[in-house]
Amino acid sequence: MPEKWESFVDNLKDTTGVLAKSELRTLVSVAKTDSDEFIKKQGVKLERYLNQLALGQITPEQFKGYIEDLHKLTEMQSLKMQVAAKASAQRLCKGIEDMILSGLMRLL
Repeated sequence: MPEKWESFVDNLKDTTGVLAKSELRTLVSVAKTDSDEFIKKQGVKLERYLNQLALGQITPEQFKGYIEDLHKLTEMQSLKMQVAAKASAQRLCKGIEDMILSGLMRLL
């Protein structure tokens, strides 16, 4: 059964094609199963924030703030990581920028 946030995202009207819904699912899934513990935690947080948004527990503005914080923290942590983990962190940051901050936020 899909998570609440997945149904929420599926029901958003995206007439401009700014949100890659399947890629967003993949971003969350890959982050949550990453071998690096920090990336896993960030994936869990990302899913939590998406679920809270979908359930109306946080506003789009609060969601954006949480996501921006998660993005900045991940960028900072990536500077300290080894090469393989750094690549995962950078992919997560890029996904947050492209799919959430530039895509999802336009639809909210």
